[in-house]
Amino acid sequence: MATKNAALRDALATYFGTLWNSGSLEIQNSANTVLVSFTLGADAFADVATGAIAANGVPIAGTAGNTGTADHAVLKSTGGATYQITALTVSTSGAQVNIDNLSINSGQTVNLTAFTWTESATVS
Repeated sequence: MATKNAALRDALATYFGTLWNSGSLEIQNSANTVLVSFTLGADAFADVATGAIAANGVPIAGTAGNTGTADHAVLKSTGGATYQITALTVSTSGAQVNIDNLSINSGQTVNLTAFTWTESATVS
């Protein structure tokens, strides 16, 4: 199996992070309804460490616009039209995207507590 060395993983993760500066992260239910959206900062991610980057400025608070159970997250670049990553895992811990509560009610404050992207070492 082909693999990436550490320097390449770090470079790719760093570049990846810049694509999302001032972008957004949407928490959606299983029907793809947006429950809450978080605005990422101008420097969305911190410095890379072993191919992984973590969101800057967490926790980030957002106000829910709809009621439902969080199922997945969608990452969008500024304006939402250029780049998107769908089906990011969501939980209260141990997922790509962590929030403080999976059961969301309209008007509720929801906190993004962690968001980490890890550049894979393998090439498929």
